[in-house]
Amino acid sequence: MTDANPSTINESNPMLSSGLSGRALLIGGIGVALIILIAAAFLQVFVADRTPVLTEQELDAARATWEKAKPASYDLNVEIRGAQPGSAALEVRDGNVTSAKVDGEVPEKRVWDVWSVPGMFNTLERELVLAEDPQREMGAAPGTRLQLRAEFDPEFGFPRRYHRFATGGAPEVDWRVTQFRPK
Repeated sequence: MTDANPSTINESNPMLSSGLSGRALLIGGIGVALIILIAAAFLQVFVADRTPVLTEQELDAARATWEKAKPASYDLNVEIRGAQPGSAALEVRDGNVTSAKVDGEVPEKRVWDVWSVPGMFNTLERELVLAEDPQREMGAAPGTRLQLRAEFDPEFGFPRRYHRFATGGAPEVDWRVTQFRPK
């Protein structure tokens, strides 16, 4: 057995000769792990959708709240995102839509009710049916799944936010009420 000179060992091991030690590698690994944890926390706080899952029970409860508290007249503005971004603004007087604009334009009168609160409830009801079998109901690709999320106003029950996230090729739908003013 030969006696090894410490300087010879360092010269033959590039990791040790470049100044990297096990301790430095450990510190570097911990640093990378911390960066990953911070990024995951950032995504969870600022990106994750915390809107509650839409269920038939939640929809029914919100509709019941609306039926008890609904004002006969209201103004409503909606911000639309997803596959067809835009905006909608309605005036409802005595339960009837009297004015509607979508992206600043007056749409055909037959679609005015779509963005009224009862129209939103009808849309969410239809979305629950679509989510049961997207392939049959909307001609989506096999394997398509829809995740439906909605948040309802606690006082009036109207849908404040709706988000349909789709995997497998169906379009995303995302809207939120930006202003609701009872009259």
